[in-house]
Amino acid sequence: MGEIKKKTILGVDDMPEMLTNINAILKKDYDVRTAIDVQSALKILETTKIDLLLLDVEMPTLSGFDFFEKLQKDEALKDIPVVFITANADDETAQKAIKKGVQGYLTKPVSPAALLDAVAFFLD
Repeated sequence: MGEIKKKTILGVDDMPEMLTNINAILKKDYDVRTAIDVQSALKILETTKIDLLLLDVEMPTLSGFDFFEKLQKDEALKDIPVVFITANADDETAQKAIKKGVQGYLTKPVSPAALLDAVAFFLD
C-alpha cells in the first residue's frame, strides 16, 4: 500500500523564530514549508500544491492583507484556505480579516494547541 501523503502547509512570516515554531509544532503531521517574505512564498506557490497558508499580517514590502488580496485574484491560488497569525489582537484587524474573507485568525504568541486546532479544522 502507498504511503499517505501529508497535507502541505506554507507558513509566511518575517520573523524566523515564528517560522521555526510553526515548523516544530506541525512537522510531525504535516509537510511544512516556510517563507520569510511574500516573494519567497510566491516562488513556493509556483511549484508546490499548498493545502493551507499561515500568514503574518505585518510584513515588510507587502502586508498579509495585500498578499491575501493578490491570492484572491489568482484562479490557481484563490481557494487555498488562509489563516492569519498576527500580533494585532485588536477587534478592528480581526473584523477587517473576516470581511476580506480570511478563513482563520490567530493572535501571537499562538499556543501549539490553538495552532494545531486551527490547522486540523481546515485540513482534517
